[in-house]
Amino acid sequence: MREVAPDGVSAATDLFGTETAEAALALGVPAERISTVAAGPNPPGGVRPTGGMNARPEDLKRITDAIVAGENTVPIAATFPVEQIREAVRLQAGRHVHGKIVVNL
Repeated sequence: MREVAPDGVSAATDLFGTETAEAALALGVPAERISTVAAGPNPPGGVRPTGGMNARPEDLKRITDAIVAGENTVPIAATFPVEQIREAVRLQAGRHVHGKIVVNL
């Protein structure tokens, strides 16, 4: 991580388990700047558990604005037509995807 972010990491979100949250803590990211959606109610080191149930109506606009402004990038790993949904799910289930899987409807 230090190689790809030599200036450090200021925040992190763990979308699967606790590995990313633990790495962010080890890199010195403050616990209040780390969130996790899949670590259960008691994630490591005071990291904040979160999920859709914590979303506010204005959050989607704030996130969209940040993406449009180039402040937050969302890497796309692969794109599939809806007819290939099984292939998309298989790819995601392999847990080695670096980015989002997009399914076009």
